[in-house]
Amino acid sequence: MARPTAPRGRITRGTTGVNRLRRIDRWIAALPVLRTSDDPLVVDLGYGASATTTLELRDRLAAVQPDVQVVGVEIDPERVRTASAAARDGVGFRLGGFETPTPDGRRPAIIRALNVLRQYDETEVADAWATMTARLQPDGVLVE
Repeated sequence: MARPTAPRGRITRGTTGVNRLRRIDRWIAALPVLRTSDDPLVVDLGYGASATTTLELRDRLAAVQPDVQVVGVEIDPERVRTASAAARDGVGFRLGGFETPTPDGRRPAIIRALNVLRQYDETEVADAWATMTARLQPDGVLVE
């Protein structure tokens, strides 16, 4: 039996604010892959100290793709426990990092990883990008 690997990355500041990402959420809602994917799964990687941005993302995307499922992925187990209390239909939370764990190993159509890599050294970015983009569906989009 394979041992689970530790999440790839490290805990970031986790600042989260209401409506903070509304403009990029609207841009994501217009991406063709969201509307054409057979599995409109979106990952909010590094959502921060609360579930706010993940819940807002789901609401905005559901306006154009009612079947969208958004998964918030965080590397801090306490943040995942806190956010999980806000889980609802179409929104879930899980522990992880750049390896982007998803329900049933599904490949996301979109990964939104905003304000995460700017907290890393530049030498670490290419590996993180490669790890995340390898998880995407064909024609999937990494928003970073």
